[in-house]
Amino acid sequence: MDKVSRNNELTSVGRITRDISDGLMLIDGKGTLQYINPSAIRILGNSSLKEGFKLAEYMASDNGAANDEFYQYILDSVYDKNTNHTGTSTYTRPDGSVRYFSIDTSYVKSDDGLQDKGVILSFSDITELQISKIKHDDTIKIMVALTAVLAIWNYVYILWKMAGEPISSTALTLIIEGVGIVGTIFALRFTSITWEDFGLGTKNLKSAVKTDVILTLVVLIAAIILKIILLNFFPGVLSSDKPFFYWQAIKAIDLLYIPTVVLQEFLTRGVIQGGLERMLPENYPPAISIVVSSLFFGAIHLHKGLSYMLGAAFLLSFFGILYRKQRTIWGLCIPHLLLSWSLRIILV
Repeated sequence: MDKVSRNNELTSVGRITRDISDGLMLIDGKGTLQYINPSAIRILGNSSLKEGFKLAEYMASDNGAANDEFYQYILDSVYDKNTNHTGTSTYTRPDGSVRYFSIDTSYVKSDDGLQDKGVILSFSDITELQISKIKHDDTIKIMVALTAVLAIWNYVYILWKMAGEPISSTALTLIIEGVGIVGTIFALRFTSITWEDFGLGTKNLKSAVKTDVILTLVVLIAAIILKIILLNFFPGVLSSDKPFFYWQAIKAIDLLYIPTVVLQEFLTRGVIQGGLERMLPENYPPAISIVVSSLFFGAIHLHKGLSYMLGAAFLLSFFGILYRKQRTIWGLCIPHLLLSWSLRIILV
């Protein structure tokens, strides 16, 4: 190969390594950085890494010490020259952010095989993929715990019935919700699931609230029209000796339903529906997570009777559709609370 062809080849190789999205680094046997492409600088978030940089000095510093796992791949390639090393590693950038890398290292020699060139390190940022996997695994743990809670809840219900219902069904509801609060605290503290993952974020909240308020008003108007029709054309279906709006249906104790609504939306939408969406393959219909989470919600109201269970499951299925679009539970709490109260006031 003549000198011109050789130079053209080197130019092409340089252009390719410069333009690829993966990071590339070449470190010689003395720990000197011989080459680093722009993608590597971008991925590492460290513009101080340049050709001629003494990697050993950097590894001895505080920043380097934070990335022992990453640099261990380089050392392994130096000490084990006949083996390629692949795997994943965390990397802490100078700005403090933690990223996950997929790494492939190999030790290279000159064309004649007589001289050591050093270590070639190829790596890509797989942070989003890795975080998704971690959240998937954590979600499985949470769903297993929820399944156990539901099973135990069935036994509690049987014992409650056998004992002659010594406490009210409302008290039972508060117990199961208390268990949910404790479980949530543990999940936020010991898993990778965030407030936003649980539907507790405020992104797009203004739009969500507007939609949910309009929806609430539409349903209330429909309920009023329905009552007028029933009173005039189907007498006896509703009570005729009560005022049109029976405000007495709401008691002071019903104020406790306000935090209950938040917790119910959180458990059903944020925990169960959101968890199923993270667990199920992307090609699964979204309706599966909506229906299953709503059925679960109905099931924990076993002590309220079949009609209550079915009504709760139906209502929460509709809210599940809204949640998939809004990704926050706060707006959904409005129709959940107001419709629960208003329908008791109107349809009596």
